[in-house]
This record gives sequence, structure tokens and C-alpha cells, in this order.
Amino acid sequence: MTTKTRESDVYSYGVLLLELITRKRALDPSFTEEGTDIVGWARSVWNRTRYIKRLVDSGLAEEFFDSGIMEQVKDVFSIAFRCVEPDPSKRPNMRSVVNQLLDANAQSMSK
Repeated sequence: MTTKTRESDVYSYGVLLLELITRKRALDPSFTEEGTDIVGWARSVWNRTRYIKRLVDSGLAEEFFDSGIMEQVKDVFSIAFRCVEPDPSKRPNMRSVVNQLLDANAQSMSK
């Protein structure tokens, strides 16, 4: 597997994580700006508000806040944003992504 393929796979995995948490598709019709995808939308919302609840699907947000797992959701968003880093050389490798997800899960289980 080439480096470019690995970097693209990591990017795609970051997009998948964003899709799962936001319940939006990569090219969702709700993105009003032409050419905006989930990555651009999520970055824009985060940079404007720094409020995770603006990114998470509203139905999921209520569940997350009620169940006390919002810190874990924040960790997953952070991992997703690292995966979709514009500079491919700054993206983590998949082993690192898996370890970060396992760490986030372990931290939430220890609380």
C-alpha cells in the first residue's frame, strides 16, 4: 500500500467518523455553500462556535449530554479532525487512530 493510499484511507476514516456523529452525509444537501462537504462544514462550525453541540446531531446531543459521554464524543471529533488534516503528512496513521479511539473508550470506562 502506498503512502498516498494510507493517507487517503485515514482521511476517509475521518469523514466516516464525522458522518456518524453528525448524522450528515459527506456531501449533505443541508450544506448551503456550494462545494462544501462535511469536512468544510464541520471546520467552519467549530471555528465559528467552538461548541461541540453545534456539530453533533441534535437527537444524539441530548442523549450524549444525558448519559455523560460528551467527553468521549469530543475525543472522537478531535480524532476525526486530525484524520482530515489538510496536510496529509500531518495525519495520524491508522494504528495511531485505533489507539486513540481505544484510549478514549478506556478513559470513559474508568469514570
